Amino acid sequence: MKQPWTSLALTGLLFGGTAVMPVAASSSENPTPKDDGVRKTLSVGKKVPGDITLTDFDGKSTSFDELRGKVVLLHFWSNLCPAERHANPVFKKMEERYAGSKDVVMLGIASNQNELGAKPGKDADYSQYYVALRKKRDEVGYRHTILADHGNVVSTLFGARSTPHCFVIDKEGVIRYSGALDDDPRGRKGEGATNFVMYAAKAILSGEKLPVTETKPYG
Repeated sequence: MKQPWTSLALTGLLFGGTAVMPVAASSSENPTPKDDGVRKTLSVGKKVPGDITLTDFDGKSTSFDELRGKVVLLHFWSNLCPAERHANPVFKKMEERYAGSKDVVMLGIASNQNELGAKPGKDADYSQYYVALRKKRDEVGYRHTILADHGNVVSTLFGARSTPHCFVIDKEGVIRYSGALDDDPRGRKGEGATNFVMYAAKAILSGEKLPVTETKPYG
């Protein structure tokens, strides 16, 4: 996963026979911020800083502080990764499951720099940015918010290196689960697949101990 984006885009990686695409490293136009020695990579049991703020494809900002009080089902998303062919419909079903919920919110983060393109400047016309990402989002039919992570600020903080790397954050902002969406990377199990993200959310909402807190992401 340490290979350059351009190389991976051509060759891909294989996990269980499924070609997957990692979260891309920052390009020269969007350099990764240097580690300030304070914020280290988050892990299960760590609290997400509330002041982290990103904007969506239309320029609307969302901070993690705004998400306090809800269980957050977060996934790092790509419009090109082959693994998303399986993940997208699963996330769509999750949208339906949690539609109108006051306790659960879904959130996507796009961190592949070559997909994001240049970061919009102040007073930019956002309709001219994220064209391919917006098109894919609409084709899939997503209704949940997807944020743009320019410079890999958030993917670096979460240690996300692939898509769909998933996290479940509780109402206090603490990461309770990290890893794969489910146990079906090839998309062959159908209804028999175990959705780790939903199981984690269910356990948190019911006050139960999570059966699984970490798995290996397959994207």
